[in-house]
Amino acid sequence: MSIYTLRTMIEILFRELKQYTSIENFHSKSLNGVLFELFCTSIGYVLIEWFRQRHPTVGGVPEAIRTRWNTALRSYG
Repeated sequence: MSIYTLRTMIEILFRELKQYTSIENFHSKSLNGVLFELFCTSIGYVLIEWFRQRHPTVGGVPEAIRTRWNTALRSYG
């Protein structure tokens, strides 16, 4: 890969992180808290991308979710 391709991929990654995780607003004011939020956000983003790769969308909703979407829940009490 060329360096320009890698740069474009990094820019797309940063754009998606800002768009989907609202990473520009931190809840914490300390350095440790901000690093913790970044780490947790990165883990969540990787898990979501892994899920997207494993379960491609069909009709806008992943197949794994759509098959269980309308099932009734057991009632308690």
